[in-house]
Amino acid sequence: MNLQSIGRLIAERRRAKGLTLSRLAAMAEVGRSTLAALESGKLPELGLERVSRLCAALDLVLEARPLHLDEPILQHRHLTDAAGRDLTKAAIDDIITRGDIKAWRALVSAMKLDKTGGVESRVAGMARALAKVDPKARAFANLLPELISGPGRRSGKQ
Repeated sequence: MNLQSIGRLIAERRRAKGLTLSRLAAMAEVGRSTLAALESGKLPELGLERVSRLCAALDLVLEARPLHLDEPILQHRHLTDAAGRDLTKAAIDDIITRGDIKAWRALVSAMKLDKTGGVESRVAGMARALAKVDPKARAFANLLPELISGPGRRSGKQ
């Protein structure tokens, strides 16, 4: 996760809690303009202490872990025949950014099982958004048409 994605998460959480920029800035003891720049992705650097205070004020956990995991954080228990509406954005994010090709294939299977197209729409949208900031997500987004259509049969979508 980079500072830009942390800023987006902070903005989402602040709005969900009904806090103004000024109120959150005061709670976390950071400048209002600094917070605005962070939320808009225009802040190149912000110290760990300030990021920690912002996260604490919003009940967010700031966590460090190895870049490459042997297993995804979530066990992807929701990638079953009944997955559909149970696939949250957080679960999709975790599968795309921390899963392996096996988890990606299971996600595509869940997409194919959902006849409403809702899962495919959510996954494609998340893949596009994550691909802008995460190299592994970019790889997933590039492979997604092939995963959907099957090996050797590239779909016409790009």
